[in-house]
Amino acid sequence: MSGKLSIDLDGRDPASLHSGDTRGFAARKRNRHGRGRRGPMIMAPLPGARTRSERFEDLIVESAERLADRWGDRVTSIDFRIMLVPNAKVLARAQAAGTRVPWATNRSARPGRPDRITLYRRPIEEACVRGPELLPELVHMSIVEQLADLWAMDPQSIDPEYGVWGTGPND
Repeated sequence: MSGKLSIDLDGRDPASLHSGDTRGFAARKRNRHGRGRRGPMIMAPLPGARTRSERFEDLIVESAERLADRWGDRVTSIDFRIMLVPNAKVLARAQAAGTRVPWATNRSARPGRPDRITLYRRPIEEACVRGPELLPELVHMSIVEQLADLWAMDPQSIDPEYGVWGTGPND
C-alpha cells in the first residue's frame, strides 16, 4: 500500500474536539476541582481501554486496508470521515426520498479535494440489533457500497465477499 489512509472525526481535527481546555482528557488527570480519575482505569492493551469511537475508527481502517490490498491508491487516496449522526441536510434528503437514515454518504472528487466517504457511527451501531459482532461486517459493507457508488461499479466487483454475510437491513 503506497498511500496513507486519512480518517477525520466529525470533520474536525481530533485535537480540537475538546472545548476550552487545549489538553486532551487523558492529559488532564484531574478535573478542575481536584477530583476525578488519577490514571487509566484499564491498562492500554486491554480491549476495554479503547472508546467506542476509537474501536469504530479501527474498523474503518481495517476495512479500508483490506480494500487497499485489492485496489491500491484508488482507496488510499479517499478521505474517510466519521460523524456521529447525519446532519439535517442528509436526513432531509433521505426523508424526501422515503429511505432509511443513511449509514454513509460519499462525495466525488473536486479540484484540490479527494473523494470523500463519510460514515455515520450511531446509525450503523443501531443497525447491529442482532449483536455487536456484526459491526465489522456492517462497516465494511457500508464502505463497499459507497465505493461502488463513487466508482459506478457493482459492489461484488469491489469486494467479492460483499453480501455473503446476510446482514442486510431487510434480513
